[in-house]
Amino acid sequence: MVVCFDFDGTLVDSVDAVFHAFQQVGPQFGCAPLTRERLDALRGLHAREVIRALGVPVHRVPRLASRMRGAMREKLLETPPIEGIAGVLEELSRRGFRLGVLSSNALSSVRDYCERYGLDAFDFIVAGTGLFGKANALRILLRRQGIQSRDLLYVGDELRDLEAARAVGIRFAAVGWGYTSLERLAAAGPDVLLQRPGDLLEQLIWNWRNQ
Repeated sequence: MVVCFDFDGTLVDSVDAVFHAFQQVGPQFGCAPLTRERLDALRGLHAREVIRALGVPVHRVPRLASRMRGAMREKLLETPPIEGIAGVLEELSRRGFRLGVLSSNALSSVRDYCERYGLDAFDFIVAGTGLFGKANALRILLRRQGIQSRDLLYVGDELRDLEAARAVGIRFAAVGWGYTSLERLAAAGPDVLLQRPGDLLEQLIWNWRNQ
């Protein structure tokens, strides 16, 4: 049984890091300064809707994302993991689950973060996938790790995470503490909806294993 986690918004609340990074990078791409109020309003939107709302041309999105990853690194490393998530990871590992990370953030940032905060239960980390490249990354992950799609659960906080999981035919657990609002995620119909990290233990250990 393999549980693969998204990183930003799922393992770490990186909203502050994103906010500060966008204040630096956004104006370089012709975007207006981002206020906290506007950021909160954007959290109910799909990533594509956010990009349109910010006025970023589609062809400039990869470059913007790359700049953002670099700009948010320092603030990210200062932000502790989501409360309770470290203990959940340790317990899942102890119970025999294979754990991994699949993120569009930079590989070096994810690795350095996990090392700094002692998140050492992961068997693999795949990062730098691109903002909308997670479906393909999941396919490659399944093949390279020798995992059957029925044996993998992807845990994430955004609609694009859910869409990637569906495209590959794997189950998806949506977390209610990340970027996308709980209401928007619930409306999209994830296989599992988690309102707090502790729900992972109940849902993954008992419900999913008994299916």
